[in-house]
Amino acid sequence: MKKIKLLSLVTVAVLGASALVACGPQGGEEELTTVRIGLHENFGAGAGYSAINQGFFEEEGIKAEPILGGGPQLAASVVEGTIDVSFMGNGVAWNYFGENEEIKLIALDNLTDDDRLIASKAGKGKDLTINSTLTEIATALKGSKLAFDATKTPAAFWSSLVAAMNGELVEGQKVWYEGQNGEKLPTGLTDADYVAANQVTVINTSDANLTTSMQSGEYDFCISFSPVATTLEKDTEHFTVVAKTSTHLEADSYTPSTWAVNAKWLASNEETFKKFMRGLVKGMNFRNANPEECTKDVEAVSAGKVLASSLDTTIAQWLNAEQQLEIINNGDALKYVENIRNSQLAGDNAGKVSDKVTAEKAADFSYLKEACEALK
Repeated sequence: MKKIKLLSLVTVAVLGASALVACGPQGGEEELTTVRIGLHENFGAGAGYSAINQGFFEEEGIKAEPILGGGPQLAASVVEGTIDVSFMGNGVAWNYFGENEEIKLIALDNLTDDDRLIASKAGKGKDLTINSTLTEIATALKGSKLAFDATKTPAAFWSSLVAAMNGELVEGQKVWYEGQNGEKLPTGLTDADYVAANQVTVINTSDANLTTSMQSGEYDFCISFSPVATTLEKDTEHFTVVAKTSTHLEADSYTPSTWAVNAKWLASNEETFKKFMRGLVKGMNFRNANPEECTKDVEAVSAGKVLASSLDTTIAQWLNAEQQLEIINNGDALKYVENIRNSQLAGDNAGKVSDKVTAEKAADFSYLKEACEALK
């Protein structure tokens, strides 16, 4: 395994893509091309971590420069062009649908069941269980306080859950909430629905703060993800999980995490990008077959910032080349992109989504398909 030099966003901002010479597998020299890769500090980006640490990028002639950071930070860097390719969570996926189209969605990463609605047993959801119906959950949510990180995947899960609950409810009984700018969401309800009794008070807070705030009884509900959700879920005396994608949403409602590329960089570096995609798919195959080994890659590349022992490998279906080809060929991949787009239209960033940028225009799976066909 390789020793990785970890770069900060500040450091990488002054670097340009460069070609350098390194020793190949047989001791000869080969030219490697630098690609600046954004990675979230979690297992979702595990395929990228493994592609780096297992040497898959290097096999394809790529010198990986890993840049670790949070979702908004990395997304902004891809848009600006200071990162070439990055893992992307759904919280910042509105960037794919902006009118200027600075970035392109080039791969789905996983089908996650990580986000979950958790109720405090001291709050309005105290009588709910994982077997509660959507109507029962909606009834308990009305007038409650709900906390989640609106910049990350819980925002998409929440908008999907609201749509599912409201699909079961008659006019005048549907759930609504205010966005971060005070707008009434979801849009399209009648005046009879937008009444105080039906409102859920949504508080935007970081996932890391949810453990303390839920334990103090500050909120009735939260939507969280691993490892915080796992901690709360294990505390069965005080909390209970009442909804997940797999239990309360349609199978085709997934809003997957993705990989993004800067569009201008792609246009000027197509052959390099093809090499990157082959390395990334090798990483996807490795994570699918060796999830526990992948956690070690995350720890190694992050220089111990993310511990292998803190990562939950059971929260998603980790797509490999064969599965990627299946969902591309049967049309599900574009359906998932449409789900991502719809989740953004139902959230705080709806105003940033252009009518001109459809799911078909935002995504280009041709490079992923080519790499998967070569490596499946």
